Amino acid sequence: MNKEKSQLQLLVFCALAIGVNVVLGSVVTYTHVPLLFLDAIGTIFIAVNFPLRYGLLTGLGTNVVLAVIHGPLALPFGLVSLTIALVAHLASRRGFGYKQVILTGIFIVFFGSFVSAAVRLVLYDGFNGTSRTLTDALVFTMRAGGLSRYFSAYTGAFSDGIIDKILSCLLVSWLSESQTVRRLFSNLRVSR
Repeated sequence: MNKEKSQLQLLVFCALAIGVNVVLGSVVTYTHVPLLFLDAIGTIFIAVNFPLRYGLLTGLGTNVVLAVIHGPLALPFGLVSLTIALVAHLASRRGFGYKQVILTGIFIVFFGSFVSAAVRLVLYDGFNGTSRTLTDALVFTMRAGGLSRYFSAYTGAFSDGIIDKILSCLLVSWLSESQTVRRLFSNLRVSR
């Protein structure tokens, strides 16, 4: 019974993390803050602190909710969220101190951009999609210069995400070390 209670509590935390992803991501999107999304903080937090399946669930759940709110084009980016959860979880196995956090953010962008570039190519011909951004000018310039569509889309996705993912990982590290958060999760008995 105690294990079931812990799993139920963890599912509630996943739902809260999905809410954080959706709210922060939507606010940043609507305020047009450049090079910032903050739509994966909850996913990274759950993936770093709990078993991988919960991080994957949080990432995919975020994109399902975003698809309901903003439209079905958010669903394919669920593959990016799954990549973020996987990379964050694997990278955090060696600890999640500030050095490791910056490397984790870079790894998330490096691997996530492969998936994001493919989705961007299919949906938006390699561009950002929802609105024109500074990185769209970079993608356009690279393509006009004769570089491949995929490489241009990858570079755009990497440029879009590098600041956001490092900042998100730093925030998650800070939250994970917070005494209040540690007390909140201390009664969960779910092994990583």
